[in-house]
Amino acid sequence: MRCSRRSALRLLGVAGATAATAGCLNAGDLDAYSLIADELDLSSIERPYLWPDPTEIDAVTRVDFATEAKAAWLSELFDTGSVTVKQWPLVGRDRWGTETRPRPTFLRRDGTFYEVDIVDERIRRPERWHFALERVDEAPPEDATLDGPPFGLSDQDERVLNAALDAVYAGHDGFLGDPEFDELQTVEFHHGLDADASELVPSPSFDFVAYENEYFRAVAERRTVDVPEWTYAITEISDSRGEFTAYARDAIVERDVDDAGLSEAAAGVLDDAIAEEPRRYEEGAPPSAELTEALDALAIADDLEPIDGYDERVDFRNVVVEYRDGVYRFDLIVSP
Repeated sequence: MRCSRRSALRLLGVAGATAATAGCLNAGDLDAYSLIADELDLSSIERPYLWPDPTEIDAVTRVDFATEAKAAWLSELFDTGSVTVKQWPLVGRDRWGTETRPRPTFLRRDGTFYEVDIVDERIRRPERWHFALERVDEAPPEDATLDGPPFGLSDQDERVLNAALDAVYAGHDGFLGDPEFDELQTVEFHHGLDADASELVPSPSFDFVAYENEYFRAVAERRTVDVPEWTYAITEISDSRGEFTAYARDAIVERDVDDAGLSEAAAGVLDDAIAEEPRRYEEGAPPSAELTEALDALAIADDLEPIDGYDERVDFRNVVVEYRDGVYRFDLIVSP
């Protein structure tokens, strides 16, 4: 069973939640620039690069698509060589500053390995129904319609309602204090959900929800949303595991940093990042010459803005390079 943030808050309590998050790396633990690395074993290619079962990849929605829908898209992809889908990131993406960038992604079908690429991407802007629950501090009025578990809803509406409850706690940073949002956290009725068959939109069948000694007001809205749409295409690689591993390794490893001719100081930055202790290199703003040189060798520097250009923490994730006879994955965390 998936453990939601809502469940964790209810089950752990403050003391347990603090212990559970004690090992997490938060922006407050870091200097302005933190370069972190770990050694990567590419002798066998696994997730997140190779997906034995791509239907396990979640949609970029609060309610996932049905496994059957994903399987149908995959069948079209392998039968025709391409498929166009909305809100399903079959090709993984890594955070890259304020943007993302695609990650090398591979699939296996009937013993043959394939690479899958994004050949086109666009943003659609449809109108869709949204449902949300807004926590209230006081008990609902006596004449309000109140519902609680078991809700007696359809399977679809149960999924939407549970997602709306989870969304209330989605910004509950570190499990402490109350979540704060600039706007209501809603659940979208995407094209895989049937809004016409729902009891939640356009008018919920209840005014409030009672759950775990708390009350939530039901909200239904129609909004214009940005919906990403991707066209994927596959390229057959090989039915040999060895040939596939060699091919994938070349695609994943971006460069050999030893060829960059790093100064001793810049090499020291990378050496600190890959060392067992402290396993990261940190410094304040502005970045030093040696850090800038190291980031240039990792092909991060050109996309890095001055730190005062960021309103919040940004990450540059999964830069995979060869260095000192090993393969390492580097992450840069910028904490303004």
